[in-house]
Amino acid sequence: MPDTPNKMIARAFLDALSAGDVEAMSGIISKDIEAVATGTSVLSANRKYDDVMEAVAGLKQATKSGIAVEIVSLTEEDGRVVCEWKGSSELVTGAPYNNEYVFIFHIEDGKVRRMTEYMDTKLADEVMGPMLAG
Repeated sequence: MPDTPNKMIARAFLDALSAGDVEAMSGIISKDIEAVATGTSVLSANRKYDDVMEAVAGLKQATKSGIAVEIVSLTEEDGRVVCEWKGSSELVTGAPYNNEYVFIFHIEDGKVRRMTEYMDTKLADEVMGPMLAG
């Protein structure tokens, strides 16, 4: 079954994120985006447009070659796309950072308006925490 337009937007978001491509991301997200990374990790936060763009740029700087994305499932209902995916990367420190995610995209007018992220926050703290603290 071919992707719907909203699933294509979700895929484009992951492509831009994984490559640290700020320019591509700017065309995918709404200027009034609300991006929530749940939990209490060093990566957990409620982000607005500028924060998302900064996080995307930071990801490019933190990894040797971005994140390899493996989509496990992609489901759409009523303008909401749920994506279960696995990310594999190597940080510039040489440490592997391989996490599992669920992103819930709320898409309005062809842009991501809200995104909620679920991940292994303990792993994020263990691997990314020392890098962000330094």
